[in-house]
Amino acid sequence: MEQSRQDMVVANRIRATRKRRNLTQKELGDMVNVSPQVVSNWERAYTRPSAEDFINLATALNEDVSWLMAQDYVERKESRRPRGIDALIPQNLITFPKNMIPIPVLGSIRAGDPIEMVSESSTEYELVDRDLIHNRDSFILRVQGDSMIGDHIYDGDRVVVIATPDFSPSDICVVAINGHEATLKRVKCQGEVCILSPSNPEMEPMVYPADEIHVLGVVVEVRRRLKR
Repeated sequence: MEQSRQDMVVANRIRATRKRRNLTQKELGDMVNVSPQVVSNWERAYTRPSAEDFINLATALNEDVSWLMAQDYVERKESRRPRGIDALIPQNLITFPKNMIPIPVLGSIRAGDPIEMVSESSTEYELVDRDLIHNRDSFILRVQGDSMIGDHIYDGDRVVVIATPDFSPSDICVVAINGHEATLKRVKCQGEVCILSPSNPEMEPMVYPADEIHVLGVVVEVRRRLKR
């Protein structure tokens, strides 16, 4: 139980410090001789850096290695509320079942017309089944709009997304348009154009040049809270 808490603190300290240094996961990975996926796994608490990795991280991020390893956190009492970067860890996610993993909620995405692309920054997490994402980079988005109601995705739902550019025409995708906007649609590319299709029969497909369309991820789960 204590190890799970410490690993979450380590993950958040690495991620928060990387962002303060304005580094991408690839740039940090190059500095410590690991792949971007390894950095992503550290920041999600999927894996923990080795002793050598911690030393390289401390050098690259200009931080104290014992602080990155969260040695100070281990000494805290159970009742003490974390401060500073540790406050990024949701208290209800400090401990969780071994088959569950926390992933970030990045914001909202419109299941209608495109909106400004969701932000990568997040201090909110939800638990998902490890078997659902299989250690792949993942995130959660809140849905706005009703263009995907044919797939039972409604305004206010949350979708679990696997971050990947690979998709099939049957997948429901998070799509970036022109690198500035994002929407939730099925995607079919034909030659130099891509068709973004809603599942609401009252709405028409949208057509864009293929070079303006980039799939950010594929929806693997829909979550809904019942209103009273």
